Amino acid sequence: MDHRGRFQAQGKDLEASRGWAQMLPLTAVDGLQLLNDLEKSIPAKEAKIRARGFAQCRKFVTDAQKNGGIQVAAIGKVLMKSFPKGFKERVDVEVHAGTAFV
Repeated sequence: MDHRGRFQAQGKDLEASRGWAQMLPLTAVDGLQLLNDLEKSIPAKEAKIRARGFAQCRKFVTDAQKNGGIQVAAIGKVLMKSFPKGFKERVDVEVHAGTAFV
């Protein structure tokens, strides 16, 4: 598949993810749906701990869309971001190949 990545909620007692691998770039709408699905799939207590991270990650996706998406080839490396940055209990976004959030 040409376009791959994942969202991940992780921390001390949790590691859950929702990924994509597809021929066409992931749209921002589909990316936000994956992120929402991830948030709903984890225990409410864990989601609450990461509420700020989910909000920041959603903003990242919508901001990326406004700027034409994320293109790994243009960056020159895999995109990996954590929200909030530096926190153990967090939400990550990784774009491994292709384009996402168009």
